[in-house]
Amino acid sequence: MKDLFTDHELAALRLLAQGRTQVEIAGALRIRPETAGRLLNRARILLRARTLPHTVARGYETGLLSPPLHGAGREEHQSSEPGGPGGVQAVD
Repeated sequence: MKDLFTDHELAALRLLAQGRTQVEIAGALRIRPETAGRLLNRARILLRARTLPHTVARGYETGLLSPPLHGAGREEHQSSEPGGPGGVQAVD
């Protein structure tokens, strides 16, 4: 399945799985936010997902994405907000 994706699509999907926004993905890949959106949408279609969070889940289910190593990825910010350890909450 990996051969159906371009390098940019895989990179965008990995960044999305780290919790990055479309604008952050665009900045990291040095592309326009609209282009990042198109890359993510194509990944969504290829993975037959309904939403972007579902796309990430399907990426893990299919083995396209690997779980991050402990401590890797985006930094978590401490907060007194509800939502579990460190106040980290799911983003729609």
